Amino acid sequence: MRVFTRSGLLIALAMALGLLLGIVGSSSAQFFNFGGFQQRPQPQRGGGGFGGGWYGNGMFEPFQQKAPRWDRRQALPPVREDFSKAPPPEKRETVPQRHILVLGDAMADWLAYGLEDAYSEQPDLGVIRKHKTVSGLIRYQPKGEPADWAAAAKNILATENPDVIVVMLGLDDRTSMHEPAAEKADSKSAPDKQKVDKKADKKDATAKPDGKPADAELSGEAAGAEPPVISPEKSARSPNGVYEFREQRWVELYNKKIEEMIGVLKSKGVPVLWVGLPVVRGPKATADTLFLDALYRNAAGRTGITYVDVWDGFVDEAGQFTQKGPDLEGQIRQLRSSDGVYFTKPGARKLAHYVEREITRLLAARTAPVPLPTEPPTPDANAVPGQPVPRPLAGPIVPLVDSSVGTDQLLGGPGSRPAAVDTLAARTLVKGEALTPPAGRADDFAWPRREVGREPATGTNPVASVSPDGSRNASALAMAPAGSLKPKKHRR
Repeated sequence: MRVFTRSGLLIALAMALGLLLGIVGSSSAQFFNFGGFQQRPQPQRGGGGFGGGWYGNGMFEPFQQKAPRWDRRQALPPVREDFSKAPPPEKRETVPQRHILVLGDAMADWLAYGLEDAYSEQPDLGVIRKHKTVSGLIRYQPKGEPADWAAAAKNILATENPDVIVVMLGLDDRTSMHEPAAEKADSKSAPDKQKVDKKADKKDATAKPDGKPADAELSGEAAGAEPPVISPEKSARSPNGVYEFREQRWVELYNKKIEEMIGVLKSKGVPVLWVGLPVVRGPKATADTLFLDALYRNAAGRTGITYVDVWDGFVDEAGQFTQKGPDLEGQIRQLRSSDGVYFTKPGARKLAHYVEREITRLLAARTAPVPLPTEPPTPDANAVPGQPVPRPLAGPIVPLVDSSVGTDQLLGGPGSRPAAVDTLAARTLVKGEALTPPAGRADDFAWPRREVGREPATGTNPVASVSPDGSRNASALAMAPAGSLKPKKHRR
């Protein structure tokens, strides 16, 4: 009995010791991450059906989708922000009396946004945005009608009545152009006709006096000569009618599109402004925009519309692209977006400033005449005989800028008399000669200094005579000027 009591006590002590080691080992592995112990993953509850939860026991685990685990160390993919769209226009409480229509691509969208901010305190002027973000003179949209901006402008002008039209586009025109079939046929027929005429002239020039053609006596080497090979120059015709950007034929076709667009806009009978492209970051993009701006400027000069150059507002002192620069208030701000193409709000406002000046000038020239008071149709009944006639309410209207030329000939043209030129104006403004300043003025640098308000004495200058004893003559002292009587200071 005593043996069983001792063995039972030892068994109970061993079980308590094992239980204690198990508890201590699991807790130490959990908190101190000791090796050799791995916690078994608990089965997921609520798996549903017979494949998960308490009943599946992981039997269908390979066929179940697990949620991906997010690692904090893994960086998120960068989100590319789209700067091609300007903020939408704000609603106005009043209806503007005059409207400015802005046409073009994403650049025109930012320009309209800047103009809306510029005219926010002028309720009589409103801005109408009619832009397509990705478009150009070559292609308005990928498919469908209208195919180009000229056709789209016709549809827009049919429903709008603007007072000024502003165009800004071309950023997406740096691509190849396909020549239309009609123009391609015309361009081919002209060179063929010139070749035929040249061959005929050559035959006539090389014909012999006896009337026999020169082709009958050509040697075999000359007769079998190969035709001249056309070098791949910019003026070479493309067999498939596709011309790359900057090629000579591309320039010709693009100039036609510019003039067609301007013709559609001028048909409305309102001022038209073509805004040039600003500098874009990158040497190639900068050269491309300069090339397109030259085409726009020349076309505007040929067609008689206003070209607005905005290039200098977005370059540094060296003429290179700058992300930051002075705004309208002279503060250094970020003017361009981070992609180096579009604008920020201060940049859009600065862009609109160039156009706002021209719009103000053109609208002032089209201002309606101010009605002036006129004389009464009947004479004044209160006029007293023998007294001067009362002055009229308004005299004759005399234009201050009217030319005195009575003919339609151009000034300086053949047959016109030379205009009278002021002699003083010609000497100072044309020749650049300086006027003689009056004596004593700050810009009078004549030496010796001239006296102010004193006429020079006539006759001989008086000379102080000295008597033999060394004293001056009384008459000489009387004739000497007051300044000469002052004693001289001697240096020590």
